[in-house]
Amino acid sequence: MIAKQSHHASQFSPRVLHGLILLLFASVLMVIAPVYATDYPWTVAIYGEDSIPTGWVQVRENAVDGTKLNVDRNLNVNYMQTIRLLAWKPLSDVSEMHFGFSTSQLNGHAMTSVPVYYNGTTIAPGRIDTVTGFQDFFAFDASYWYRLFDFGNGGRLWGSVGATYVMLNFTLNGTIAANSVGHELREDFYVQELPVPILGLHLRYPLTDALTVTADVSAGRLPWVNSLRTEGGEIRLAQTDDEAMLGFEYRFAAHWQAVLYGFHRYFGQNERSREDGNVIRLRTNGVGLGVNYQF
Repeated sequence: MIAKQSHHASQFSPRVLHGLILLLFASVLMVIAPVYATDYPWTVAIYGEDSIPTGWVQVRENAVDGTKLNVDRNLNVNYMQTIRLLAWKPLSDVSEMHFGFSTSQLNGHAMTSVPVYYNGTTIAPGRIDTVTGFQDFFAFDASYWYRLFDFGNGGRLWGSVGATYVMLNFTLNGTIAANSVGHELREDFYVQELPVPILGLHLRYPLTDALTVTADVSAGRLPWVNSLRTEGGEIRLAQTDDEAMLGFEYRFAAHWQAVLYGFHRYFGQNERSREDGNVIRLRTNGVGLGVNYQF
């Protein structure tokens, strides 16, 4: 079993990137807080999700083309678990700021009767494990919501604009072939990552005093751009982040809500340079359960 240390040439270490993102979010809060009234409550939430992933990953290193590996059929990754932390606060009667953090894991065990090529490494026939844990796959997001339309019974339609930043280190384990050119079984997609702009619509429609139906759609696109990193020349990046959710919120106490929802998400990332050609397409369908607390 091999644990790779990334060799990508970049002036930004993962620790620095994480710190810059957290600093950005903190700066937004510090700028907004003095401007708006402070008598609006915060809401914090924790959700757990279970979903079924499909899609594929393919990683080229120099002249060694990667094998296209289907997440479900080839890697036998049948479930994805996610922990999601959210916080939001009204800024006025018609606007809110939302912040989020999520971490996910993709685990699976499969057998192959032929060699598999991943990140320049030849994996010998036999067992392949997908071991992309919670520490390997997480995301930050921030968005500004503005109320677009009010329904007569208290329903509201919101529009949002924001950004997401996904950090994925897709990791495999397996027996490296004796004649393998490379010896690394991870691809750190996060090294080339940039913030992706996101637009969304959000419906909150009360069915009773305690029960509210929720519907959310969002879409983010980053066309082919210079990632500001180099490895064998300029590395270009393109990315897509889409989401659709339908759920219910039930107020069971003065400051507490139980939340149940179903969702579909799509994450697609391409990286391209003379040395690298990395692609991931990940679709997930699942359910989430959690609680909101207002203070």
